[in-house]
Amino acid sequence: MATYRITFVHAPARQHDQYDNALFSPLWAYALASHVPANWDAAVADCLADDKATIGPASVFAFSGTNQDLDSLRTVHGWLKTKYPGATFVLGGPITWSLEQEGKLELVSFFDHLFILDGEETLADFLRRFEQGSVDSMPKVIRGERFPLERARPIRFDLYRKMSDRYFGATIEVSRGCPFLCEFCDVRVLPDNNRANNKSADLIVRELDEHFKVGVTRFLFVCDNFIGDIRWAQECVDAMLAWQQRTGAKLSIFTWTTINIAKLPDLMAKMRRVGFEVLYIGIESVNEHALLETAKVQNRVALKPAVSKIQSFGFVIAPGFIFGFDSDVADVFESTLSFIVDAGLIGGDPSFLMAMPGTPLFQRMQRTRRLVERGSNSTSRRKIVTNIRYLLDARFLTSGFVGFIEDLMDPRTQFARFRNHVDLVAKSVDFVATSGRSKDGSRGALRFLKLQWGSPVGRRTLFMRAAYLARRPARALAVLRGWWLAKRASRGGRELNLHFYFWVYAWTSLGLRYDGLREDDLSLSSVEAGFDVASLAEDGERGPDVRMDMSQGTAKAKLQARYTHRALARLAANGGAVREAKPIE
Repeated sequence: MATYRITFVHAPARQHDQYDNALFSPLWAYALASHVPANWDAAVADCLADDKATIGPASVFAFSGTNQDLDSLRTVHGWLKTKYPGATFVLGGPITWSLEQEGKLELVSFFDHLFILDGEETLADFLRRFEQGSVDSMPKVIRGERFPLERARPIRFDLYRKMSDRYFGATIEVSRGCPFLCEFCDVRVLPDNNRANNKSADLIVRELDEHFKVGVTRFLFVCDNFIGDIRWAQECVDAMLAWQQRTGAKLSIFTWTTINIAKLPDLMAKMRRVGFEVLYIGIESVNEHALLETAKVQNRVALKPAVSKIQSFGFVIAPGFIFGFDSDVADVFESTLSFIVDAGLIGGDPSFLMAMPGTPLFQRMQRTRRLVERGSNSTSRRKIVTNIRYLLDARFLTSGFVGFIEDLMDPRTQFARFRNHVDLVAKSVDFVATSGRSKDGSRGALRFLKLQWGSPVGRRTLFMRAAYLARRPARALAVLRGWWLAKRASRGGRELNLHFYFWVYAWTSLGLRYDGLREDDLSLSSVEAGFDVASLAEDGERGPDVRMDMSQGTAKAKLQARYTHRALARLAANGGAVREAKPIE
């Protein structure tokens, strides 16, 4: 009989889409619960799905989160600490690594112990020391190492089943790490994380099977890059196809990948047959020099043909776009909007470049004194707050983004992007239907609506979405015209229900977030007048930072630095022409 109890507390800051009450399960909690010692009882408390008042006593409360969760973590920690003063409170996850890299771990010092990096083994050791009464001798900061996912265990399905009906879908971690070099990405700088670290195909299928037994058919395949190891990706999809043939399961899968999947038509065809539907892909910029500047070399392809090729198989691309690169030019907003519409991209949430702690970009901004210190308070009333002094004028970026959002949200723009998407898919010779699940898009929408209707917050958000569309008749008309396009395509054998619902969801999500966006909703900074752009190229000649060498290998670090230096040298040679961009009148 268990004599100790650990409760994993999922308490993130409520993001806009979380108010939909259509959540995916908190993977970290159910995964770590499978690694606790046998004589420990485990529980999961999801504060997005349940009131924190229902959390019972425990010997240890374990939290995880990201930087934007700081205030929420502090609030829930304080509430539980008051209720259970004798308990031990620990924190891990991306937030501890990030704050350590930034030199701000003191912001979470109210926790008894802080776990940095992978916690599967360090948490289990901590709990064993807790049993022995020797935990007080352990350091405040407990550091882990890369955990080989081939040693991963199935999640605690006994805990998950109790909550499965609360979730729109399930999360399955399939891989960690990415082989690419993007300067702004914090994935690559985690120790030994600049390569794929894969879970076995057999375990992935086993977890799919367990979820399927309780009726779960919608999944987020959590990874940094599903095709980071192409051979493994092929093996994984083949194993899923074999399982699918045995069980008749019809799935809907979202995952993360890179745009070079366009070069793998055989893999894309198999992924479609298994049920992959939405791919999160960081396109970042339509400016080749910006991609070179940040060493995103995998995107230095003909972007429009690559995007079209991926969508032609029937995938929905949820693209990432970033503004604020040093190499951005005055038409950055117009060219990005044109690309989105012409390419028929129906999702995405454009943002501004941020320097994530520990990344080469953060180090470069720090060396050139271009970091903006925002203080220790993570709360901001602004909708967009960044930490870089951009080369483009902050007034130009602010007014340009407000105009970009206004144009993007225009019903004519929205209908045009969806029409182009439908036309591309409808005419494609590559199209592959997913699992024969012709009604999945509609079933998913009904499930989504049911979950929303099940809570006061969800119902309010649902009404807000409907009101956003109804407030301008042109919006409602665009939705009706889009529905007719999708229905007409389905008569030709191209079932696009999910595409339609995804488009409406993405549109209304951005609408609720940015409706009435004003310039004072953004807090952006730029370098001072007369900033010496040539100094950026001079900084690049110094080579990569020593910490970067240690985390990912000197050869790769120098390769990334060469790409960045080449782009900045070009910028310097042009005299920093982008500084001459004027604010939009």
